[in-house]
This record gives sequence, structure tokens and C-alpha cells, in this order.
Amino acid sequence: MRTCFEKRSYDIMEKNGIERRGSVIRKTKGILVKDKWWNYLFIVMLIIAVLCTINYFRYDIMNIYKVSYRKMYQKNLAEDKLNEIRNNLNIQDIDYEWGEELNYVNVPKKIIYHHAAANGFTAESIHESHKKKGWGGIGYHYYIRKDGTIYSGRPETAEGAHTKGKNKESIGICLEGNFEEDRLSLEQLESLYELSVYIGLKYDIYEIVGHRDQWNTLCPGKNFPVESIAKKVVNGIRDFDVEENKIIPILE
Repeated sequence: MRTCFEKRSYDIMEKNGIERRGSVIRKTKGILVKDKWWNYLFIVMLIIAVLCTINYFRYDIMNIYKVSYRKMYQKNLAEDKLNEIRNNLNIQDIDYEWGEELNYVNVPKKIIYHHAAANGFTAESIHESHKKKGWGGIGYHYYIRKDGTIYSGRPETAEGAHTKGKNKESIGICLEGNFEEDRLSLEQLESLYELSVYIGLKYDIYEIVGHRDQWNTLCPGKNFPVESIAKKVVNGIRDFDVEENKIIPILE
């Protein structure tokens, strides 16, 4: 039975959020409120950290889980829209004579960049060179000259002859020049970017790499900024305005 003094003490403790259990006295109100705010702040900071991490590693995450850029950013274009984009690229189509029948088994998932390792080559001269190697003709799907003109190579759905082990799942793009010594011209950079965005909107591409990333080679050269271009291409797909149906220029 509590004395009047003990009852008064318990009333004061209860009013101030103090709890007594046996010989242990602890404050329950103020600290709990303070702890609650710290918990909320910790959770918010944790969520922000997770989102920042996902954003920073989003390219790696897409590669690991093989999520295509167009699915990630929900860019589903009708065939007529894709044809309009291709027409705006002003691609020069060439009617090649193939040394053998092409194998139409390519399901593009990657874009692989190459260099010609020299200046002065035309799409036709590369075609003849590759025929002599027994590849049936030009091994790339596209070729870009120094002035930025894009030339067609073998059809996109045809198995390539540009990267061993990856020719049934990639689009090979070659650029005129030796980028161990030279640098891409501005015209080449713009054309490569726009062509890559177009391909990324058309197929389930989840990775953009250089030949050296898939095989033991220097191609496409140390001065070829593969990673930088790849990020710009992914951003170009992300920011593509489906209503306007226009690719945002790389320099914007």
C-alpha cells in the first residue's frame, strides 16, 4: 500500500513520462518521441541512398538482368514511326553482291562498335575485302564515313561477321578511321549517336560496347569513347519524345 508521499511521487513521474519498474526508473515520453523522429530520418536517408545507388548503377543493373533500354523507359514505337526515324538518318543503302547466302538468325541485344583501323575505306571496299576472307561480304551492319554519312552493310536480321561469339545477337557498327591514333569527327559522333538511338528504339538492346569488350582486341581504339557514347545513347532513348518522333541531338 502506497503512502501519500509515494502516490504523489508516482503521479509526478507519470505526468513527466517516467516509468518505474522495481528499482529501475526510465523516461518514456520525450526520448521515445525523439527516437521516433530519428527513425523516420534514418528511413528517409536510407531510401534516398538506395535510389541514388540504383540510378548510379542503372546501366550495370540493366546489363545483369538483361532489361532492354526501350522496355526500361517504355518506348514502344510503331513500324511507321521507326521507318520515319530511319529515313531521317539518310542511310545510304547499297545493293551488295553476296559471296554466300546470308543466315537470317540475328536477334539484336547488343550494339558493338568497331573501327576500320584506317582512313579511306568505303563500304564497298570493306565488302570486297571481307568476301576475300570468306565472310560472304561486309561483316558489319552499318558503316559511318568521316563526313558522318551512314552506309548500310548486311541486313540487321542477318548474322554478322564482326565479333566472334556475338554475331547472332548484335548490331555491328564500324567507323572509318584508326582510333588508336585519330579521334572521331563531330559528324561521325552525331551519326553514331542517332543511329544507335534508332537501333535501341527498334530492338531490345540492353548493352552497348566496343569490340574490345567482347574479344581480345584493341578495336575500336583507345580514343573511341565507348562508355561516354553509350550513356548518351541510353539517355537519348530515355528522353525520346514519342509524340514528336524526333531524336534529341547529342549536343543538347
